[in-house]
Amino acid sequence: MKKILFIMITATVFIISGCGDKKVDNPNIQNINSLTDAITVGKKLQNITLDDQFDKPVSLTNKTTKIVFVFKKASGHTARGLLDSKPDDYLLNKHVAFIADISGMPSIIASMFAIPDFKKHKYPVMLIRNEDIAKKFKSDKYEDYITIIGLDNFKITSITLVSTAEQLEKILN
Repeated sequence: MKKILFIMITATVFIISGCGDKKVDNPNIQNINSLTDAITVGKKLQNITLDDQFDKPVSLTNKTTKIVFVFKKASGHTARGLLDSKPDDYLLNKHVAFIADISGMPSIIASMFAIPDFKKHKYPVMLIRNEDIAKKFKSDKYEDYITIIGLDNFKITSITLVSTAEQLEKILN
């Protein structure tokens, strides 16, 4: 029985963790005008408050200049690889929020594996845990990319899609 349970959990982890992540079709930086109804250049973004990896509520402010969204494990690892190499206050000094969507992950997998992994990071990771919230920000067409939303006092000024750490660093600088 324990062996079957172990196999089921292991299989679930591989399926959920992104082993099936698609490779990004276009490896170039892309600028688009609209991601979802809520995320469109020129629209005002509603303030977002999400719990971080330590279950502390974190909100965007009118000083937030960019939001980095990751919706898949592969893009999350790419973004976190870059961010982990930066000083502790890198995102804070640039007024950048980092948001990871874990809404599709079973809660037991999230609490046993993903959240403890996020807690290792020195910067706040705002977590989308609810699929209804994720739908406001995620486009199936672009979910494999790292999505960077440019903001000016909550007004969306740009939507940029990248697939590498180098591209992300270029957009953040």
